[in-house]
Amino acid sequence: MLETVRLAAVPVVCCKAMTLMRSETGSRRLVSATRSLVLALVAVVLAASSLPSEAQTNEEIESIREQRKQVQADKAKQAKEVDVASAELEELLEALQVMQAEVNAQEARLADAQNRLADRERESSEAIEAVELKTVEISALEDQLARRAIDAFVSNGDENASPLLESSDPTQTARMQELVDGATKSDIEIGESLSAAQEDLEISRALAKSAQAEAEDLRSVIVGQLAELEAARDVQAALTEEAESRLDDLLNRLEEIKRQDAALGRKEQAAINKLAAELARKRRPPGGGGGAIPIPPPGEIITARGFLVHQSIANNVDRMIADAAAAGISLGGWGWRDNSTQIRLRRANCGSSNYAIYEMSASRCRPPTARPGSSMHERGMALDITYGGRTIRSRSSPAYKWLKANAANYGFYNLPSEPWHWSTNGR
Repeated sequence: MLETVRLAAVPVVCCKAMTLMRSETGSRRLVSATRSLVLALVAVVLAASSLPSEAQTNEEIESIREQRKQVQADKAKQAKEVDVASAELEELLEALQVMQAEVNAQEARLADAQNRLADRERESSEAIEAVELKTVEISALEDQLARRAIDAFVSNGDENASPLLESSDPTQTARMQELVDGATKSDIEIGESLSAAQEDLEISRALAKSAQAEAEDLRSVIVGQLAELEAARDVQAALTEEAESRLDDLLNRLEEIKRQDAALGRKEQAAINKLAAELARKRRPPGGGGGAIPIPPPGEIITARGFLVHQSIANNVDRMIADAAAAGISLGGWGWRDNSTQIRLRRANCGSSNYAIYEMSASRCRPPTARPGSSMHERGMALDITYGGRTIRSRSSPAYKWLKANAANYGFYNLPSEPWHWSTNGR
């Protein structure tokens, strides 16, 4: 902007010089002066054009800000997606808890089925063993009956049998009858034992068959339950892995966007500092004299009584605040602020355009706010003072009256338009 004004002024001055030359062609002194003026103006334009272009710097800042807006919009969108994914993961975890309960129930049913299968297999084994024993017992009884039948048949064919039973000796006859009765009774008992053994055999066979059938059914149930259990576990693992993987991807993307935003923020601050330095050079008086105090490096800013100030005035601040406290005046507030904070204040108090932030007069801001790069606060040489925790806004305040009477003793002077603002030069 400044270069445009200067360039536009050149032809006007040149035209005026040429008119003078035509009207007073005989005056060499005037011609020489005019030529010197033109050369000086050209030199000024050339010198200005050698400085970094303010317009270019402003365009760079605006470009960076547009990029940051897009990145910040992406960051906000990504943060929402992370929130949604986190909520979905919470819901999934609740669902997985329900699924885990079902898995636990399936495992319990499976364990019960396996226990019952073991019982049935044991019963089947015992029944089969009983069948085998009964089979042997029945075979022995059948053999015994067969031998008794043969013996009875042989006895019935004996010629001496009847005479023996019909003996005239009553004693012998009774003994023989007893032997016959005993043999008959023994045959009956053997028959009954055989019948009972056959019944037990049938029962054992039925139990074995039933136990085997139930065992087969349980094996089928267990196979199905195992398949369901494995399927449930697979689904559980897949859902968990998918949800965690998605959330990790979203979080990684968000961190990358945050890094981009931080990088653009540093780039924006560098461009702002470059513009502030350029403006400070353009406002510096010719010859370099009477210029503002340079902005100090952070290492020269220290704390004195709660105020961040330049180290050169820290003792004065300490004494002033202590003496005010001794007089019953409790002062607080703040001192140094960096360039980015000054820019934010200008944007809030003066407007958001580059002209409002970097060019407009401080008096046109509400409240008045120094241009970035020219504030005494940026140099750590100014204090904004509070009294009782509130900014001093009234000149009738006890704090203001005390400062007006004493602050100069410590090297501080008031900016008339701001009762709270005290600096080393009153600006």
